[in-house]
Amino acid sequence: MKAQAMTQTQALRYRWAVLCRVLLAVLGGYGITALACTVLTHGLVALGAMERAPAVQLLTLLSFVLYTVVVLWVFHVPRVRRVAAVLAAWALVLAAALAVLKDGL
Repeated sequence: MKAQAMTQTQALRYRWAVLCRVLLAVLGGYGITALACTVLTHGLVALGAMERAPAVQLLTLLSFVLYTVVVLWVFHVPRVRRVAAVLAAWALVLAAALAVLKDGL
């Protein structure tokens, strides 16, 4: 069987979907990772589990793992809209948690 050629519209739609995924992975992944690491650092310090400098160092190292997981997840999910919605929801949750933790400190 021969592979069916893509029409120009399908090719353009595919390229936009890939561009959106790349942007969501790079920018959204960075944003989620930065927010999550900030929230976790503030949480560790607020609980008294760690001093500020070791907590920042620990979460900086863990951020590489978290960012990789987010990027892989962005390209795994079949729908781009779902990826954008989930990243936005997590950003709101993490921003709210950060606001609560900053007010408590």
